[in-house]
Amino acid sequence: MVLDALELVSAKVNLLSASSLFAGVGDLPILECTTAKCRALIALQGAQVLSFCPVGEDDLLWLSPLESFEPGKAIRGGIPLCLPWFGVNRREPELPKHGFARNQSWALDNIAESADGDLEISFLFQPSEADLRIFPCFFSAQLTILLANDLTLSLSVRNNSDDTMPLSFAMHSYFAVSGLSALGLNGVEGAEYLDNCQQLARFKQDEALHFAGEIDRVYEGLSGRQCINDTQRNIVINGRGCDTVVVWNPGEALAKDMADVGPHFSEYVCVERGMAFADELQLAPGQQHLAVMTVAQAC
Repeated sequence: MVLDALELVSAKVNLLSASSLFAGVGDLPILECTTAKCRALIALQGAQVLSFCPVGEDDLLWLSPLESFEPGKAIRGGIPLCLPWFGVNRREPELPKHGFARNQSWALDNIAESADGDLEISFLFQPSEADLRIFPCFFSAQLTILLANDLTLSLSVRNNSDDTMPLSFAMHSYFAVSGLSALGLNGVEGAEYLDNCQQLARFKQDEALHFAGEIDRVYEGLSGRQCINDTQRNIVINGRGCDTVVVWNPGEALAKDMADVGPHFSEYVCVERGMAFADELQLAPGQQHLAVMTVAQAC
């Protein structure tokens, strides 16, 4: 860990444990970051942003109140990084869903403060020998998190192997909402999508998306922005280098069987940005891919 960097900005960054923040649950290490513009929580496991509150506003992200913070177990909420594959590994379906990077600790690389008080925090990840046995392409990943009025994640992945590396990924964002019945999502109108609730059948989205029951849709090749229209606020998601948009909520029936969701399913919607399905990348040896996602609140 970059302890010297922590000391330089100690008034703004504290290293705490999940048990001290969330009433006695697991002891995963978490960075608490406070600036004049926002407050954020970032778990070292997965370099996962758990919370982002612009000053004077409610959290833009949802974190399950049932989360146990067990080491090595996926954290339900915030922005997990699904890497180096998204969803079911289509080449080897028996492998863990969403890859292995989200369940492992990332190395804290640097913390820097800008002249106007913004914080930039970067993390590094490389696969272990055990990881390489199931994904035999050595790679490195860097996540840089910019905490300002808005939240920006910059994810860079480099193929350090001698072979072509298949790469699919997603920044699997859980956004906090007031409910699903009046919720709308703009920025998908006119696009085709794969419906994962109907064996990935392809349909066209004729209008803004509204939420009723389980939704699991994949929009490929969709650049630009999406906007979650809630009753009290809008949340805007912009991205580049992450042209797959995944929209997901389990709905009431499926959520009953999810121990870390249950009755809380209507408190969030996932609008994820990444590169998956037809947008999956094939990185040549030495090639690097950069994806940037920005999340902002709009009135």
